[in-house]
Amino acid sequence: MLKTAVVVIFAVAGVICSTGCGPDSSAGRVSSGTGGDALGAYMPSEVHIVGLTEITPVSAGPWQGKLNAYVDLVDSFGCCVKSPGLFRFELYEFVPRSSQPKGKRIFFPQDIDLTDATENNKHWRDFLRAYQFELPLNFSPKPDESFVLEVTFTTPQGNRLRDTFHIRYESQ
Repeated sequence: MLKTAVVVIFAVAGVICSTGCGPDSSAGRVSSGTGGDALGAYMPSEVHIVGLTEITPVSAGPWQGKLNAYVDLVDSFGCCVKSPGLFRFELYEFVPRSSQPKGKRIFFPQDIDLTDATENNKHWRDFLRAYQFELPLNFSPKPDESFVLEVTFTTPQGNRLRDTFHIRYESQ
């Protein structure tokens, strides 16, 4: 009986040791991402508006303000990346207690083309791993007024990535 138990223990130990110790067959492979090749994994797959985004006054006289927008581009690995492309920002009135909080569009600037390396570098903040945009506003928000900011990023391949962000103007 003891011999049978020892043989069974060694057999089970042998099976356990032989199944899970070999190298993975996918070792060294990179996920193909959205581009269909290995480089596609490093292309932006998501866009996020960062919480530093705010509306600020520029002057003390007649109200002039700007929208400071901070945007992350994230690849398929979850890392913030720098990429050429086209940014579009749209600001909407906020509709409270609604399943569709975007109301009337009140701000629609020109597209910001960052396909040129020099222009891209002007907006990139390496210490934040994000882009910064200062967009002048052509209207005067009321104190504590809320808005919905939407950013659309068009990749070099033509994919559109979107994010929305609830922003509130707090007068100083």
